[in-house]
Order: sequence, then structure tokens, then C-alpha cells
Amino acid sequence: MGSATDITVFIALLSGILGLASWLWIKIISPSMRFVHQHEKVAASVETIKDELTTNHGNSLKDAVCNLGYTCDRIEDGQKIIEQRTKAALHYIPAALFETDSTGRLTWTNEPFYELTGQSLSDMEGFDWLVYIHEDEREDLVTDFESCLEMNRKFSRDVMTSDNKEVRLTGFPYRLSEKEHGGFLVSISEIGSD
Repeated sequence: MGSATDITVFIALLSGILGLASWLWIKIISPSMRFVHQHEKVAASVETIKDELTTNHGNSLKDAVCNLGYTCDRIEDGQKIIEQRTKAALHYIPAALFETDSTGRLTWTNEPFYELTGQSLSDMEGFDWLVYIHEDEREDLVTDFESCLEMNRKFSRDVMTSDNKEVRLTGFPYRLSEKEHGGFLVSISEIGSD
């Protein structure tokens, strides 16, 4: 019988050891292996990110971002030059021009504007350009002007000036972005001088 008891004890011990091993596998070893595997994936991802954030002669994300900043600076400098050249050219063309901001406030005039109106930018401030328009026509002009600015469409209107000249105002709106209006570039021409 001793041997049956030994076999029973052995089977009980073997069952206990297998149960413990199963429990260890399910509760500790398997989760630990998953954790180590995930850690290796994270480590590989971190290494990839590290490579992309380290300059390597133009092939990394950091190099691309640095080059983009340089490119943006060049574009901004180019835009400033183009704007300066355009303003210089517009300043001396024969057409009387003025520019407004998005609210209709005067921001720039050229030499022929001064010659036609007798007013320079330093003489006019903000909405003072409206004093050039005959008093009876100002309200309708402002309503039409604001509507065109809001809808980003061309503005054209024949009006009398405060010194009783008939002139045509033609404005072209521009946008700074999809959501932001820039204002108008407006030309003034005497109706009789076309």
C-alpha cells in the first residue's frame, strides 16, 4: 500500500506543481512576455522618432522642418519685395489710387490721388477720404462699399465729389486669407476724362 500512497502523493505533488506552473504562466510569465514585447515595440518606435528628430544631412523630419522654416522666410522676404515694388509702381502711375483696410479706413494713396483731391494721406485719416465725396452721396456709397467688401466683390460707382466733379470709383477687394478680408484698392477717374 505504501507504494499506492507514494503514487497518490506523487500525483498530488505533480498536480500541485503543474497547477502552480499554470498559475505562474497565466498570471506572471505570459503578461510579462506581453509587456516585454510591447516594450520592444515602444523602444523601436522611440528609436525611429529619435532618428527623425536628429539631423542627418537632409533625410530627417527635423531637417525637413528646418528647411521649411528657411523656405517660409525666403517666401516672406520675396513677398515684401514684391509688395514694395508694386507700391512703388502704383505710386507713380497716372491713375489716382487709394487703399483701404478691411473696415474701409484709408491706408495708402498715390501721387495722382493727391493731385486730383488736393489731399494727401497725412491730411486724411481713417474715413476722411469720404469728405472727397459729395455729402448727399456718402451714405449710399458707404453702404455699397461695405457690401462689396463683405462679399469680396468688385466695387464700381459713379459719384459727385464735394467740389462737384463727376468721378468713377472702381475698387478691387483682396483677401488676406479665406476668413480675413484685406480691404480695397480703389481707383478714381474723372468721368469726363476717360
